[in-house]
Amino acid sequence: MEWSIFRQENAFVMITEEKAGYIPYLRVNPKEYVGVLPTVIYYHGSHSNKDFIRFQAMSIASFGYQVIVPDALYHGERESIEYNVKYIWEIIFKSIQESDVLIKRAIEKHDADPIRIGVMGDSMGAITAGGVFIKHDELKCLAGFNGAFAWQECVKMNVLPSSDLYKDEIELYDPMTHEEKIKDRAISIFHGVGDTSLPIEIQRKFVDRMRPLYTSNKDKLQIIEFSNVNHRVTTSMLENLITWLKANLWC
Repeated sequence: MEWSIFRQENAFVMITEEKAGYIPYLRVNPKEYVGVLPTVIYYHGSHSNKDFIRFQAMSIASFGYQVIVPDALYHGERESIEYNVKYIWEIIFKSIQESDVLIKRAIEKHDADPIRIGVMGDSMGAITAGGVFIKHDELKCLAGFNGAFAWQECVKMNVLPSSDLYKDEIELYDPMTHEEKIKDRAISIFHGVGDTSLPIEIQRKFVDRMRPLYTSNKDKLQIIEFSNVNHRVTTSMLENLITWLKANLWC
């Protein structure tokens, strides 16, 4: 995949490069805002980093949201190495562990509204976001581009590697096994039907399992499928995300 970093200035949003301890992140927020902000923590995918998400973060922030994009372990400024799938669970659980620091900093230092914080990601970042959502009951919503919220299904299907080292953590944070933590919380999935990296069947299984929990608020759980799309984020996905955030995070 060809990556590029969007360098253009924007009259409507402000970007700063920050660090929370050893965690580098981009903070993108609307200019001239007053008061606390609905905030999205956005986790990038493998082979990526916070700077490659810059344009997407700017697009979201221009609609009135603060967006925080951290570099994952072994990516961007963090001892960047040639990515190998054998590191994926280490990276994911490191980000889940660090989420406490990012959420606290967003509230205490960056005017994040503590009752309007959502988490999202793409690919590996969406898997991470699912675990962060399970760890933090206070998060209002979860969104994933081409991710997987049924972790143990991924391992069974050989989509993700098994791990003796992280076996307990995989079971502990797998969103698929936490109906009590999922119920009534807003979740949206955006996925390409032709995804050959993380097959859409995994997300369909998650939605089928969780659907009975949303009998009185069906709109809180959605999956939008994109025909003829492989493992990438499209403009249409971003448009649908912004519409969904307006209904589930803004208010």
